[in-house]
Amino acid sequence: RTCFGSRWSQVQILLPRPVILNKKQIVIIGGGLQGLATANALIERGEEILLLERESDVATSTSFANAGMMTPSQSSPWNSPSDIAQILAGIGKVDSPMLLKLNQIPSLFFWGLKFLRNSTPKRFNEISRNLFELANYSKELTIQFRKKNNATYDESEKGTLKIYRNPESMQKSINQHEKIFSNLDAVKIIKNKDLVDLEPQLKDIQSELSGGLLFSNDEVGDAYKFCKILEEKIRKNGGRILTNTKINKILINKGHVKGIVTDRAILETERLIICSGSWSRELLKQVGLNLPVRPVKGYSLTFDTTGLNNVPNISLVDESIHTAVTSFQNRIRVAGTAEFAGYDDSIHPKRIDYLYRMLESIYPSLYGQLEENEGKVWHGFRPMSADGLPFIGGTKIEGLFVNCGQGHLGWTLAMGSASLLADQVQYKDSKIDISPYLASRSM
Repeated sequence: RTCFGSRWSQVQILLPRPVILNKKQIVIIGGGLQGLATANALIERGEEILLLERESDVATSTSFANAGMMTPSQSSPWNSPSDIAQILAGIGKVDSPMLLKLNQIPSLFFWGLKFLRNSTPKRFNEISRNLFELANYSKELTIQFRKKNNATYDESEKGTLKIYRNPESMQKSINQHEKIFSNLDAVKIIKNKDLVDLEPQLKDIQSELSGGLLFSNDEVGDAYKFCKILEEKIRKNGGRILTNTKINKILINKGHVKGIVTDRAILETERLIICSGSWSRELLKQVGLNLPVRPVKGYSLTFDTTGLNNVPNISLVDESIHTAVTSFQNRIRVAGTAEFAGYDDSIHPKRIDYLYRMLESIYPSLYGQLEENEGKVWHGFRPMSADGLPFIGGTKIEGLFVNCGQGHLGWTLAMGSASLLADQVQYKDSKIDISPYLASRSM
């Protein structure tokens, strides 16, 4: 009897056990920027929250070491004619700014058709305006949060500087901003002779530059530090966060959410929000929903600049090489490249070499002071939607919501997306038009 009882106890321990939650409690899957921002928005509105994260800590994946730029100025999808040309030119080329691996073409076929369908000039401009509106709304909410909570996360309000290496590219960019965003009050055209006054560290390459655009409304901040502030606030306000929790199944009955099965327990809930970035698609596929989002891998290198000379004071984007260089307090980060490689976690040395070369081409004096082996390498999977817009709101399954697909604008759109999602959960009107971003357009 003792032996049998002991074995049965072991079996019971191994099986997930039903856990009955307060029926009003909302479960959020995903502890990155979108999940944490969503949890915070709902807690501020009086909701009870349980957030589940599969990793050992929050914000250790795509939100960990991104470029850190909060840039309404970059509010355009990645399906412009020049982007598509670069993607096609980068098929199979490991050292290309945009790499499309050959083995990914079959899985990207139908997604790619939607991607191309939304690349017409009319759709591109329309989507860019939609992103710009959400980006500005999100930035306002981020500033409000920072001031209300006295939050610091290496933020800077100096804006971002785009540099151009030929006058044609610069004029094309000016024309595009005038056409799409109409209001250029926050954009200042910087002539070549004035670039070094704005950023002295560009003196080494001044002769190679045609000029720049300064976007004074942009900001910079460490997204990971911001996530940790959100985590602390969520816990302080009664929200629960469970890490090391794997989601095995979403439970649906007669078109309604009834719960989820984790590797620890069965959790009963009637409201479930998927904020799992690129992995959201795999979870939703289980319940017959097709989320047109694919992972696009990006890389960054971060260096400690304590005690170094020639450190830039403003964050910069080099249009010609699709590279961003962000200045934090005592750190500098170079980020770029887009890799259509599925969920391949491997890091090819040529991808990192590319970032080193790009940093050297922009700031050769600073590069000469850095030890290459001291650069901290990071990669993450941006959740890229086929039309360039995020998916926010309810699905055809009652009680199942989504906040995903922000792509390369995850940091920029986080707080605004969370607010719109909270409006949807509570059936409230939003301060901006939510229709372009509704998840119901595909699910």
